[in-house]
Amino acid sequence: MNLRFLARQLTSVVVTTAGHINDDRVFFGMQLARRLPGPASRLVGHALGRLPGDAGRAASAWLLGEETTAKSLVSGSPAPSRLLGEIALNLGLLNEAESIAAAVPGARALSSRIEWTKGHIDEAIAVLPDGARRTRLIDERLCLQPQWWPEVSSHVTARRARNDAEHARGQHPTALHVLTNSLPHTRSGYAYRSHAVLTTLRDAGHRTAALTRPSYPVTIGRLSQGPVEFVDGVEYIRDVPLRPRPTPSERLSEQANRIAVEAHERGAQILHTTTHYVNGLATGAAAAAANVPWVYEVRGVLEETWAAAGSSPAERSARRNSQRFALMRAKEIEVASAADAVITLGETMREHLIAGGVPAETITLIPNSVSEAVVDADVTRTPADMRKSLGLPEDGIWVGAAASIVGYEGLDDLVDAVILARCQGTDLRLLIAGDGVALPELRERAAVLGDNAVFTGRVSQVQAIDYQLALDAIAVPRKDEPVCQLVTPIKPIEAMGLARPVVISDLPALRELVPDSAGLWTPPGSPQKLAELLSELASDDTARARFGDNGRAHVLATRRWKEIGRRYGQVYSQLVGSDVR
Repeated sequence: MNLRFLARQLTSVVVTTAGHINDDRVFFGMQLARRLPGPASRLVGHALGRLPGDAGRAASAWLLGEETTAKSLVSGSPAPSRLLGEIALNLGLLNEAESIAAAVPGARALSSRIEWTKGHIDEAIAVLPDGARRTRLIDERLCLQPQWWPEVSSHVTARRARNDAEHARGQHPTALHVLTNSLPHTRSGYAYRSHAVLTTLRDAGHRTAALTRPSYPVTIGRLSQGPVEFVDGVEYIRDVPLRPRPTPSERLSEQANRIAVEAHERGAQILHTTTHYVNGLATGAAAAAANVPWVYEVRGVLEETWAAAGSSPAERSARRNSQRFALMRAKEIEVASAADAVITLGETMREHLIAGGVPAETITLIPNSVSEAVVDADVTRTPADMRKSLGLPEDGIWVGAAASIVGYEGLDDLVDAVILARCQGTDLRLLIAGDGVALPELRERAAVLGDNAVFTGRVSQVQAIDYQLALDAIAVPRKDEPVCQLVTPIKPIEAMGLARPVVISDLPALRELVPDSAGLWTPPGSPQKLAELLSELASDDTARARFGDNGRAHVLATRRWKEIGRRYGQVYSQLVGSDVR
């Protein structure tokens, strides 16, 4: 490990922590406890449970994943407190949080967070006294205003002529990617797609590197081995400021300057970033300074993902009508429209961008595809054989998924469907691999299944493949939310690539992924219909095999990174070959 860079990261942690403690020690302490490694978080949870009062017991239950107990303690407590209010807000109990904030003197920071959660930016600012938090929120609102972009220092823009003169444009343009997170510290669909893109470009002869967001991976409680880390030969550059800037606009300007300098030093001919708009603002400003074209890759719909996190239909609807939603949507469209090229994952997402005003001719569709690890997987082994190797029962028909466990994935409907099917005599069993904010509630919901439900928690990509191979069918029962109607996930593609039948919700973004020959679809939000369909599939070995074989053939023919990834090079060559600036 690079000791100097380690010291820099630790100093950044100390400075940031001190700022958070001074800002709001109750909120910071609670969030820190939740983000500790599992054993440490549980230890804190047990310790809090020994304290007198509902606040300590609610915090204990929350940290231990006993969300039903935590909600009961919050709702029934006769002694409101700041801590109870923060727990209520994190549990999605917005009404209870508001009642607590009104009853606790001086709970203005909590009131502000409630308004921010509701999407009321102006109200979240107005309730606060003058100070660091108010200044920060005002500045965050500024960054969302139309036509606001970060500033790049004049000494950086002066390098543009040298950059163009020193680096001739070749057949394979050099690209610098700007990422939110990456391997090895974050193992998510986002990180794996980014790595697949970078690897594919490198193998095609492009010089590539990726610069992760400022202070990453310190921001997720991990330390980098050095200012540059290599994963499978791909270069990930870490940017850890010694003293992070206090406001979003200052941090974005600092990031844009760093991107522009890095682009100059590496002779980058293309800058390439991904959603959301924060990445786009910094990268677009840096591209203008470095005098190079830039690509904005739209992998999600930020404002709809935020709205879908509401805890009830009424709250989700209110979020979509909020100031924050409108500003985020407008900013995303502004950033995408400013880019020289836009890449997105599916036809429904492409149509969404065009409807928002992004020029159709700038958009290229590059769908999610499978890695060679999926292609090379041994799909000849039966699910029962795979379960045996993983220490799971061979008996029964196992259904499930490997996914990020959030509410809109609809895994609660899958749990209910398995319960219903078992009550009706089908030996259906459940396996869910992954982690996420909805996992504690999901575990509680599935408790009635006993040993017939398995939750693995966070797993690596290799483990995720093994667990999916252990399933007789893979379900993607997403909710009927705009984010699920628009965004095409990678999981159905992986499932088909692993020769497993796929059961999806009947939503546009999912139907465009799974051909009729490879899977089945069911109305979203209907556990009874899902149970009926899974029971039919469980009783038909021939259908499961046919769907699996057809799905794998479809993926091998159309969805391998080795072929799909070439489209990135084509986009780059078109930009560098044209006089875009």
